[in-house]
Amino acid sequence: MTAAKKLARAETYLETGHVERVGLKEGPGRGLFEVELETGRYQARRAKSCLVAPEAGDRVLCAATAEGVFVIAVLEGREGAATKIAADGDLELSARGGRVAVCASSSVDVVAGGAVAMSGGEVHVRAKKGSIAVEELGFFGKLLQAEVSKVALVAEQVDSVVTRVTQRAKRVFRFVEEIDQTRAGTIDLRAQDLIGIRGENAVLSARVLTKVDGEQIHIG
Repeated sequence: MTAAKKLARAETYLETGHVERVGLKEGPGRGLFEVELETGRYQARRAKSCLVAPEAGDRVLCAATAEGVFVIAVLEGREGAATKIAADGDLELSARGGRVAVCASSSVDVVAGGAVAMSGGEVHVRAKKGSIAVEELGFFGKLLQAEVSKVALVAEQVDSVVTRVTQRAKRVFRFVEEIDQTRAGTIDLRAQDLIGIRGENAVLSARVLTKVDGEQIHIG
């Protein structure tokens, strides 16, 4: 009995075959597969439970029903071809009461045309090397702690607004090519040994009082 007659009698049976074409675009068959079965060549839909996307040349298991032919499993693929997990619409992986692990011997890529969101009680990232390329980055948090051996920063402009800044260092070197300007309510500079101020020209002015105090004062 041919597949057409079996389908007409609303009988359901399984049959293996090969995928001839994928992604038919003409007319109502858009997104269908063309499969070659023992009883003939048919247009088939992928069953929802078949997450592996069939490719041309794959050996598949099909279910022939009164509603049509469905690819329910991919039995064998082309040697060396990648296995593609695909779903129409949203896809959600859920582990109730357990964990989900994504493992690969070489690399893992997460690619999205829109947004990629991560949320959890804790987030841990560990790697020997890392790089981030972001045009605009916003960070919102209560506490930021970092322990690094070396930091190199190259920027066109840095603007920071903070309530308090405390720095402790053994040596600090600053090189400014043009203007170094500080505006403050009170400035207190103290050195244990020596303060040196040198320049082509030096101007010291005060609106009310200027005081110079020391055991020895040399001018000129």
